[in-house]
Amino acid sequence: MLQFVLRRITIFPITLVIANFIGFAFAFATAPIVTASDPYSFGTNKLPPVMPAYLDYLGNIFKGDFGSTFTNEPVLEAISRFGGASLGLLGIAITISVILGITLGRLAVRRFRSGVASWLTLISTIGLALPSFYIAILLIAFFIIITIYVTASVTPLIPFQGFGWDAHLILPVLALTIQPTVKIAQVTAGLLSEEMEKQYVVAAMSFGHPFKIIKEKFAFRSILATVVLTIAASLRIMIAELIIIERLFNWPGMGRLISTLLSRNSLSGDLLAPPMIAAVLTILVGVFLLIDFLATFLSRLIDPRLRADSEMQFQGARS
Repeated sequence: MLQFVLRRITIFPITLVIANFIGFAFAFATAPIVTASDPYSFGTNKLPPVMPAYLDYLGNIFKGDFGSTFTNEPVLEAISRFGGASLGLLGIAITISVILGITLGRLAVRRFRSGVASWLTLISTIGLALPSFYIAILLIAFFIIITIYVTASVTPLIPFQGFGWDAHLILPVLALTIQPTVKIAQVTAGLLSEEMEKQYVVAAMSFGHPFKIIKEKFAFRSILATVVLTIAASLRIMIAELIIIERLFNWPGMGRLISTLLSRNSLSGDLLAPPMIAAVLTILVGVFLLIDFLATFLSRLIDPRLRADSEMQFQGARS
C-alpha cells in the first residue's frame, strides 16, 4: 500500500505540470482569435515564443500570482466563483446517485430467486440508454410545455434556467443523477447476485443464518471495493457532462465556464485567456487524478485481496 501511495504522489506533480503547459500553450497559440475578433485591433498578430512566456507565467505562480483574465479579473477569484456552484451541484447529484443506486441494487437481489430482479433490468436498460444531456433536453421541453399549455403562467412550475440553491437544483440534479444511479444499481445487484450463489453463502444459509444478514453484512462487503470503483467512474462521467448540463440549464459553474472559454461565438472577455485555460485544465486533471487515487486507495483498503495482488505484482516487477 505504501508503494502505491508513493507512486501516485510522484506522478501527481508531473502530470499537473504537463496539463498546465498544454492548456497554456493551446490558449497562447490561439490568442490571435481573440485579437482578430476585436474590431479595434490593428497590425499583424505575431506571437512571441511560447516557452519564455510560460516560464514567466510559472515564475508568477511561485510568487502567488496565478494570472488574470482578459477582463483583468484574478484567475483564482473567477475559478472559485464558478467552482463553488459546480461543487454543490456535483455533491448533491453524486450523493443521491450513491444512496439510490446501492439501495436499488440491494433490493433487486431476493431470496429464492437467482439473478437480478426484472424491474431493475428494465430500469437499467432505459437509464443507460439515455445520456444526461438528452434527459436534460427532455426535461426542459416537458416543463416548457407544462408552463405554456397547462399552468398558463409566466413563472414555470419548476425553474429550468438560472442559479439558486432551491428549486433551481431539481432539474439539473435529476439530469445528472439518473444514469449514474442505474449504473451503480446494476453493478451492485449483478455482483451481489453472483456473491449470494457462492459456497460460503450456501453453507451459512444451511446453518440457519438469516438471508438478510448474510447479504448485507458479508456478501455486500465482498463486493464493496468494486462498487466504490463504479461510483468513482460515475463521478468522472458526471464531471465531464457538466459542460453540457450547465450550459443547458444556464448554471454558472465550471462546466459553463469551460464551454464559454472555448466557444468562438462567446461574448466573454475571457475567451482563450492563457492563464485561465491553463488553470482550468490543471484543476480538471487534478480532480480526475484525485478521484482515481481515492477510489483505488479505498478499494484496496476495503478488500485485502486487491492489496495482496498489488504487492505480488510489485515484487514480481522488482525481481
